Amino acid sequence: MERISYLKRMAEEPDERPFRMRVYRKSELAQLYFPYAAKKQALNNLNRWIRRCEALHAALAEAGYVKNRWFFLRPEVELIVRYLGEP
Repeated sequence: MERISYLKRMAEEPDERPFRMRVYRKSELAQLYFPYAAKKQALNNLNRWIRRCEALHAALAEAGYVKNRWFFLRPEVELIVRYLGEP
């Protein structure tokens, strides 16, 4: 029997659960976008994407986004998905 590494199996068998619009911890949503990155690096990457997408950054500011909050509210998640696509 051939042994398949965990990462190879994960690449071949993507998560079949559909993405749900709900409140997410920032690190949780970041790891959905960057599944192979460490939690902190995933969060840094997502924050970088948000800052670089000026339209998303402006839409989040208009929606009342709080940078230091530990989670994204559902309307903020909807905006992120609208501009960045589903993770």
